[in-house]
Amino acid sequence: MPVRFLRDRYADLKSSARSNLVFTDKAKKTAGLFVSMVLSLLVGIVISVINTRYLGKEQYGDFKFLINLFSLGVTFLTFGFFYTGGLLLARTDRAKEKRELTGDILKIALMSSLLLILVSLVFSFLEHKIFGNRLGPLIRYSLPLLFIYPFQLCFEQVLQGGNRIYSLSLLRIGPKLVYIALALGLQYFSRFNLTSALIAHLGAFAIVIVALILYVRPAFRGGASNLTRILKENRNYGFPIYLGAITGVASSYLAGITISYYIDNENVGFYSLAIMAALPLTMLPASFGTTFFKAFVSYPRIPRKVILVTAGTGLTALLGFLIFIDEIVILLYTEEFIPVIGLSYYIAIGSLFHGFGDFLNRFISAKGLGKLIRNSNFILGAVNTAGYIILPRYLGVEGAAFTRLIAGIVYFLLLLGYYRRYQAQRRSTLNTAKK
Repeated sequence: MPVRFLRDRYADLKSSARSNLVFTDKAKKTAGLFVSMVLSLLVGIVISVINTRYLGKEQYGDFKFLINLFSLGVTFLTFGFFYTGGLLLARTDRAKEKRELTGDILKIALMSSLLLILVSLVFSFLEHKIFGNRLGPLIRYSLPLLFIYPFQLCFEQVLQGGNRIYSLSLLRIGPKLVYIALALGLQYFSRFNLTSALIAHLGAFAIVIVALILYVRPAFRGGASNLTRILKENRNYGFPIYLGAITGVASSYLAGITISYYIDNENVGFYSLAIMAALPLTMLPASFGTTFFKAFVSYPRIPRKVILVTAGTGLTALLGFLIFIDEIVILLYTEEFIPVIGLSYYIAIGSLFHGFGDFLNRFISAKGLGKLIRNSNFILGAVNTAGYIILPRYLGVEGAAFTRLIAGIVYFLLLLGYYRRYQAQRRSTLNTAKK
């Protein structure tokens, strides 16, 4: 992505904010999140270069397979409590209550971590029989650090709900910076391989998560009242989203599993690298929604200017991606990874549509309409599951890329429909009240 493009996008964002005479706090936080996204992209490129060059395509594929495996597992073990906690934090401005809520949510994250470790331990003895990869010992070796997955999901919601956008930026870019330092250090003092790469990845997240726990200063003596609130609200909000996430979010990790099963981990690496390259196209629209999440609680609709800036920035980013992705892949990853280019075109378009869907998702979530989010994830999950199980078997890894494209478009159209339905119901209620 050209430096001029990034500079122009940031300038557009500043200009849009200053058009109201004041560079508002929301605009500053949006800019901060955007800058962190750009830095995350650049750092992610550095990481992918390190991993692909030091690990090679086979070990890189194994590395991404394990990450997909852990990410898929944790999705089943959160039960929606983090979504609920984030919403409750967004609804309160009292500092003491926020600290107590945060403490109780972190307790739930700890329980989820213990469950993930137990499930992973059992699976490690079955992995070879299913996939034939002989990665079971490495899974067991990494068990003490698997707590990072529930805590990462927890802090995504806690920091968003508490409007701690700068801390959220740290959560997204901090582990990558730490990983680079660890990876280069390991390569210098010893041999960088699959084991050291996985431990460095998990360890980097662990360092940042521990730092965030100390920074947010949670209160762990809030009593049972907050846990009761979380449990009650979770039935109507978090748990429905969780059910949808099982089919929606979890099924997105299914690609790495089915590609490994039908083809090999080498192609898991190609597909994962294409997903990583297109990730900013999802993150960019979502970052606007994340910044305005707390404001969306009281906004009757998404401001027109926010929609235009989000759409314009996303489409411009997609154009730049499609123009330069082939040169970038060959330059950074060598011709050994040329298959990534063809996959990236389909994945990029699907990723942008998914990002637009996430933008609308933040508004729907802020209104407490968890069942709508659940329904969208059910449908998204059905598309993902059918696509990732059927298409890679007959079309190879390209089938997974086609699935990403179709799923992204379907997800966006669903959320757009929910948003328009909400606006229609709101207008109907206002008209009835006037009569």
